[in-house]
Amino acid sequence: MENQFREHLLDGEELLWTGRPESFDTFDKTNRNSIIAGLVIKVIIVLGLLLTLLSIKEIDIKQICMFGFVIAITLFSMLNPFLIAGRLRKRTLYGLTNKRILRAGTNDVAVPYTRIKSARLGKDPDGHTTLLCGERAIHLKPKQWRGEADAFFIDSLSEPEAERVILYALPMNRDLTDLLRKYLPLK
Repeated sequence: MENQFREHLLDGEELLWTGRPESFDTFDKTNRNSIIAGLVIKVIIVLGLLLTLLSIKEIDIKQICMFGFVIAITLFSMLNPFLIAGRLRKRTLYGLTNKRILRAGTNDVAVPYTRIKSARLGKDPDGHTTLLCGERAIHLKPKQWRGEADAFFIDSLSEPEAERVILYALPMNRDLTDLLRKYLPLK
C-alpha cells in the first residue's frame, strides 16, 4: 500500500500514514433511507416509461430505442450506491504526508495542506469518522459523505482553496488524530 504513494512523493516529502476506509455496510443507518428512496423513485420512473411506451399505438424503432436508452440509464443508476460502496471498500487508499493528503482509488489525488483552509472530523450515525476539508465538505450531511468521498471533488489547481476533500470512514486511532491535528486546521 505504501509503495503506491512512495513513488509519487515530492522532494522532502515523507509518508507518515496510510490506510483504507474501515469496514462499513452499504445499507447502514446513515445511507439506508436515501438508497431506498432513490430506488423507489427510479422504479416509479421505469414503470412510468414502460406504461407510456405500451400506451403508444403506433411506435417506431426510434421511440423504442429512446425509451430503452432512458430505461437502461435509470436501471444502471440504481446500482450507483452499491458501486460507490464497493469502490471505497476495495480500491481506495488514503495517505498523509508532511505536505499533502493523498488518495488512490477511482481517481488519484494529492491535495497540499496549504489549500485546505478549514477541516473537521465528522461522525455519522453508524459511528464512522470522516475527514471533511473545505467549506462545502464541512456543510454536507452524513448521508452525502460516502458519495462525495468517492467523487473526491477537487477544485481546479488555480483555486486557492480546496472546497470538498473527504476521506470517508477513517480507521481512527490516537496517532492518526494527532497527525490530522498537526497538519490540518481542524475545528
